[in-house]
Amino acid sequence: MRNDLIIGLDIGSSHVRAVAGKLNGGKLDIIATGKSSTTGFLMHGDIVNIHKTSAAISDAISQIESVIGSKNKDFYFSSNLSGSHINVQPFSISKLRKNPNEAVSEKEIFDLNEEAKKSIGEKHPCVLHRLPIGFTVGNLPETMEPVGQIGPKIQGDYMVVTASFDKFELFKKSLRAAESEHIKGGNLYFSPLATSSTVLSAEEKQEGVALVDIGSGTTEISVYVNKRLTHATVLNWGGDRITEDIKIGLDVSGEHAEALKVRFGSALHKEIDIHEIVMIPGIAGRKPIPVSVKNLAIIIEERAKELAAIVLAEISKVTNPETLRGGIVLVGGGAQLPDISELFQRSTDIDTRVGIPNAGSNQFTIAEEIKDPSYATAIGLVQVYFDQVADVESESELVDALESSPEATRFDGPSGGSSTKPPGIKNIFNRIVDTLMGGNEEVGEY
Repeated sequence: MRNDLIIGLDIGSSHVRAVAGKLNGGKLDIIATGKSSTTGFLMHGDIVNIHKTSAAISDAISQIESVIGSKNKDFYFSSNLSGSHINVQPFSISKLRKNPNEAVSEKEIFDLNEEAKKSIGEKHPCVLHRLPIGFTVGNLPETMEPVGQIGPKIQGDYMVVTASFDKFELFKKSLRAAESEHIKGGNLYFSPLATSSTVLSAEEKQEGVALVDIGSGTTEISVYVNKRLTHATVLNWGGDRITEDIKIGLDVSGEHAEALKVRFGSALHKEIDIHEIVMIPGIAGRKPIPVSVKNLAIIIEERAKELAAIVLAEISKVTNPETLRGGIVLVGGGAQLPDISELFQRSTDIDTRVGIPNAGSNQFTIAEEIKDPSYATAIGLVQVYFDQVADVESESELVDALESSPEATRFDGPSGGSSTKPPGIKNIFNRIVDTLMGGNEEVGEY
């Protein structure tokens, strides 16, 4: 039986956010949350103190564990991987068909996927995901449904997500050290792939949309067109840059700069009264210091404009920004900043909204807590698991049909490794990533 409750663990440069969720009537129901600070333990998504990072992860997990109760049952968490060491690049593979006059079969597609997986694995020591983005048969247009087409050659196009092997191993060690007796690690996902599952609609992905996750240490930009990931990058640009500018520009401590940003900050300064003042406590009993809220907003606005310009440049690398009918969707802690969507829309001339996770809770306090773009990745990690369970069950039916045919003797399934059947549902959590995303089994789970 598949896991009925999954924990999503979003590990960022300022916080670990954990949520435990299950499906309730087809909708994601969050039953517990946990949060712990990682400030100073991770920088730009990279771990700089493994012991304190593990302790922070363990703290968030223990908060979940105290609610769900796990003494007699094991639960698993999906976690994210990010950082500027992540690389997303295209890959193509083609082969001549034995009989160009016969229709392309499901097995041909699976075999092509396996060849792509092997070839990619030989070139990259740390493959997280291999995402099919299209197939071309002969001179026909690219499609995601090549079965039944006729032609002399077939080509598969993929987006490949790779990571630094050393940084990946360090990340795995932190997760292993944080496991409890009954809550264990499962799959790792490139953050935008999980986040997109809970904040982007199918229509947005079809019509073209840019997902921008603004964290404290990094910003992840991913572009979807025709329901496919066409571009992604991780920038060493996050909310910490804004905080540092506030610290310098207003001559306050880093702690006060962050507090000012969170409590009084805005991405637009025009609507703020020039006489609005906030008093900052002085050092060691000294007199409070007055700070202009308008000056605070001016500093934030200039940095936010810089980020918007970078996002627009990234989008322009792969498509005409005017064609993104789904616009820009902002998530992450940086998306909590008042007026940030309006600033992006003005700066890029692209329709922009803040993405709120598509999940609910029967508990009022949790339901209110998760109406927050900073929870998008943690909730997405739960959602993508259940999405892939459904996909694997469909794949199982397809493989069974192939094996029942007279010519089917042995099938190398999409989850890697030769077998006569796809992974059983009881083991689905540990092998599910590759079925949909194509990750290397040695890397996609641990």
